[in-house]
Amino acid sequence: MRREVRGSVRSTLLLGLLLAGCAGTVKAPYPPIRADTSPAALARGAVIFHASCEACHRSGDAETASGAPLHELPSYMGDFHSSNLTAHPTAGIGAATDEELARVIRYAVSRDGRLMVMPSYGMGDKDLAAVLGFMRSGHPLFTPDATPAPRSDFSFIGGLGFRVITGNEPVQRPVVGIPVPPKGPTLEYGRYMAQDVYDCASCHTPGFSPDKTQGDDVFSGGMSFKDPEGQEVHSSNITFHETGLAHWTRADFMRAVRDGIAPDGSALRSPMPRFRGMDEEEAQALYDYLRSMPPRKNAVDGARPRLTATTPRPEWVAPVSLTEDVREVEAPEEAAPTGEVAHAPAPTSGQSVATPAEATSAPASVATAGATAAPSSSASASAPPKVATPAPRKPRVVPARVDAPKLFTQLGCAGCHAPGARYHDRIARASRRGDAELVRWVRNPEQFQPGTTMPTYAELLDVPTALALVRWVKSGGPATLPPVSH
Repeated sequence: MRREVRGSVRSTLLLGLLLAGCAGTVKAPYPPIRADTSPAALARGAVIFHASCEACHRSGDAETASGAPLHELPSYMGDFHSSNLTAHPTAGIGAATDEELARVIRYAVSRDGRLMVMPSYGMGDKDLAAVLGFMRSGHPLFTPDATPAPRSDFSFIGGLGFRVITGNEPVQRPVVGIPVPPKGPTLEYGRYMAQDVYDCASCHTPGFSPDKTQGDDVFSGGMSFKDPEGQEVHSSNITFHETGLAHWTRADFMRAVRDGIAPDGSALRSPMPRFRGMDEEEAQALYDYLRSMPPRKNAVDGARPRLTATTPRPEWVAPVSLTEDVREVEAPEEAAPTGEVAHAPAPTSGQSVATPAEATSAPASVATAGATAAPSSSASASAPPKVATPAPRKPRVVPARVDAPKLFTQLGCAGCHAPGARYHDRIARASRRGDAELVRWVRNPEQFQPGTTMPTYAELLDVPTALALVRWVKSGGPATLPPVSH
């Protein structure tokens, strides 16, 4: 009897020590890395932050990276909330040093010394300095917000499991001196992005062990997450096996990871981020690196799409000039052209500004139709007066005849915007915006919010089709759809 009691006491003490260790502080060094605020570093830091950080640290309708509930983690692990990254001195990171923030990013150790559930990033010193520079840049995302982020708490089971799997020790990597490989379509640069910058390996490898990305299951998929509606989803197999990406072309791959559109025309599942800043060279490097990895057979339940050699692709539409077409969308049907050019709506706080190429695609003003230079005195005596010729009228863009409810569902919009979905209220407020602005939002949401997980539909939807969809949305169409089941 005494032996059983002693055994029970030992077991209780062991569990207590394990949980205490999970809640206790850990030792991790402070990388001596300072924020780089040069123009090139700010641009690089913005690309990385929008792709790897913003989705977790910016909630729903928030204009700032003030923290958000982490619904993606399994509920049995506990309740988690990302940190407030605004410049507020107490609720945010305004009072944090660069070294403290570098430790959070490199080792996933909080400022108070606790191991966090967030990924740790092995990005090079130069890229880490660029991310810190962007966070210190005064960008609207970091406008001070005094709302403190709720504390993250493990459940009993979650805390115990986390402590056992991680050993309550941060990942082992150099405190300083990590290089950034030369950018190019090379396997070295592809590995760097997949493992250290975009964290593909962590999300697409099952388990929570810090060392899992070095094992045999790397990139085979199966990591458990929750989608915005609380449904369990598992990351896809992204090795080039028949159960993974075997028949994906580079164009398929780039469209998926950058724009959020799978080869069958459907939207990629949440919480997959969008790597908006990825260019052709980076896409080639990442694609070739994944192809170089050993194919792993793992038919993840619910993952899609699995392509065959003959899988048909949607008929992708050619991009059109938004400046011209949206101007016609806004013009009243009976009105003649006025010579004014409609510009993109001014971005609100937290939105991006049009790129120089976009800004110069539309002239600031248009000369009055038929205006000519005053004739000289000698010419006026012999030549008849010139008659002003009115400018030809452009044809008006007419909304396409589309089955809007069917299209709304096929594009994956219903999962986020149908009744009961996470962002239904947001789309219900769309009637307050103009048609042209909403057409731009549907086709290129990243121009308004670079870190948005909403797919870019510009290749799949031309302007007339997007306009038809927008007008159905503004008429209250989404409210007529079946509620999303939780």
